[in-house]
Amino acid sequence: MLDILIIAVMIGIMASLGGGLYFLVRDRGSTQRTVQSLSIRVALAIALLALLAYGFVTRFIVPVP
Repeated sequence: MLDILIIAVMIGIMASLGGGLYFLVRDRGSTQRTVQSLSIRVALAIALLALLAYGFVTRFIVPVP
């Protein structure tokens, strides 16, 4: 279940990054939509790091030697 959640968060990061690029090109800096989209990306990246840390601590994700 954790692996599906990690993949979903990664897809969300890519979608937010794409949305930020779209808003940057479309709005040309006149609105705050680019900043909001990239803020969501940062929040998702923090969530991804937390999920990965949880996976390593619980031994769900085993590092390769």
